[in-house]
Amino acid sequence: MHTVKYRFYEPRLALRRTKCEVPGWAGQPEPRCDGSHEYAWHCLPFTEGAVSTTMDGKPAVARLLGAVPHNDIGSLRWVHYPTVYNHALGDYAVMVRMLPIDTQRTLVSTTWLVDRDAVEGRDYDRDNLVKVWDVTNQQDAALVKRNQLGVNSAGYQPGPYSPTLEAGVIKFVEWYCERIARHLGEDAAEASPRTMALA
Repeated sequence: MHTVKYRFYEPRLALRRTKCEVPGWAGQPEPRCDGSHEYAWHCLPFTEGAVSTTMDGKPAVARLLGAVPHNDIGSLRWVHYPTVYNHALGDYAVMVRMLPIDTQRTLVSTTWLVDRDAVEGRDYDRDNLVKVWDVTNQQDAALVKRNQLGVNSAGYQPGPYSPTLEAGVIKFVEWYCERIARHLGEDAAEASPRTMALA
């Protein structure tokens, strides 16, 4: 988290960490590496008055997830870069996967989880549950499509990533390049001249 830009956020973040420590959901402040790429989980606060990720900040599901002492647990967010991010809230969880199809297309899948005994129409309204994520995904898709048009244009030239706003992208590129270099190095050491020529 950029401490200068988000300094106003720190008091709420500290309070959220304290609240999450009670049931044992404190979270890890920094990403960790599991050998494939980074993953991390954080307990993040909502803005004042909100207790869920919905259009109005109110719970989308009447039946809470698990034995929580209150429904204001913030968002327990965990990610596995570069393709998966998830949020567990007091009332539901959402899981998003981004699967590259080719250089121009990505399949985005979103799954919502509610308490096993929650009944649609009684304990939650499906449209209310998914609306904020549908809007977010549509906004992200529009931004990505415009960005891809720029990348595909004849005048495009790669530039540096922002260490402040694109740190995750930088880490992914570094991880990817390291893996490719290691793979090519191993193959080059083991391959015969014939197999290298055929490749």
